[in-house]
Amino acid sequence: MVVLSGKGGTAKTLWQTLIAGEASREGLRVLLVDVDPERNLSNRFDAPAHVPGLAGVLTDAGVTSGESNAEKGAARIDSEIIPTRWPGVDLLPAGASLTGIAQVAIPDLWLLRDIAEAAGFGRRWDLVLYDTGGRTGALTTCAMYAADVAYAPITATTDAIRKAGEARDRVEKIQRSHRLRWAGVVLTGFDIRINVQAVIREEAITQFGDQVRAELPRRAAVDEAFQVGWRLGDRRDPEITALADILRGFLLRDLMRRRSTHKTGEP
Repeated sequence: MVVLSGKGGTAKTLWQTLIAGEASREGLRVLLVDVDPERNLSNRFDAPAHVPGLAGVLTDAGVTSGESNAEKGAARIDSEIIPTRWPGVDLLPAGASLTGIAQVAIPDLWLLRDIAEAAGFGRRWDLVLYDTGGRTGALTTCAMYAADVAYAPITATTDAIRKAGEARDRVEKIQRSHRLRWAGVVLTGFDIRINVQAVIREEAITQFGDQVRAELPRRAAVDEAFQVGWRLGDRRDPEITALADILRGFLLRDLMRRRSTHKTGEP
């Protein structure tokens, strides 16, 4: 699964992180891949800043030399993946030199997918979540070709609506050569008691219609879980459990197209 939107403040990393937490609670094996040169996802899981990470994998795969070799990149995977604090969730951090790689043209847009297949991602993990930086460069495009499903989050700004529309357009263009399924948009952090946010929310619903697949209202517990590193559903407060159920529903129904293995609200 790849999350798409423009750069900055659209809750891409928030959603990928919270989804990983609920997938962990669901008993799924998860790999998080940080494709963002700013390393927001890596920082969230306290990955050391100096590790080669994805940048090292792509370097071994020939990105900087111009000679693609997915097998060499795949051979580097195990030495770069680190476990997280959550059961069954691993992380491939961005790596310190990913910023430089983001400036390089990557002619082989299938390279990241070929690396994943050579490394046996499908056998080792039930879910792979690619977190992108929102740029329109080759790194994000490679992540799109590596994924099977894409979605975009929308926060309470008109700019976020525009960025989500652009993400949908990019998916439609890629669908000419790659069967990347568009799973829709998710709304994040709207406070409908604030008039301007209520208006923006209605604008998003009007523009995307039934493509609006889930909504996380503005709640301090969501930000706390993200900042502190909790799996949202580990909190037993009924309101927080309901928020976790929203995430789980989107993950299983819209992204994975499968049913939950346990009753709502259970750990």
